[in-house]
Amino acid sequence: MEEHRSPSHTNPAVNASGSAKERSSGPAFGGVDIGESEGGYFLRVAMPGAMRDEGSFSISKDGTVDIQGMIRYEIPSQVPKMKVQQLYPPGPFALSLKLPGRVDPRMFTCKLRYDGIFEVVVMKPGYSDTPAQPSYRERSMPVNT
Repeated sequence: MEEHRSPSHTNPAVNASGSAKERSSGPAFGGVDIGESEGGYFLRVAMPGAMRDEGSFSISKDGTVDIQGMIRYEIPSQVPKMKVQQLYPPGPFALSLKLPGRVDPRMFTCKLRYDGIFEVVVMKPGYSDTPAQPSYRERSMPVNT
């Protein structure tokens, strides 16, 4: 029988600014899942409303991850006033968090999925020959990959 291990209850510190900090209810923005293997880390960040072509991502050797972007949407002109507004307000946002260990910032892949989930796979130092090797990328790149 396969053993099911529940995730650790350690919550990573996520620092939010801009639109990501301006509301208190509704869909979780900046919710984080972090997975670890022998060779790297897998990161998922909830970013509902983030624009695919208006953002950037950077990662440093110490595992610090910085994500900047833009939330943009239009309210139809026929709607004079919103009665309930739980979505994040339009505007720029920034998220910063730290992975549990050091990484090789040259060895990662990332993508912003259409459902608003940002996924990153980054290798630990010395694991560049693993089968799931991401392609080489610059240290900072647009989120629209």
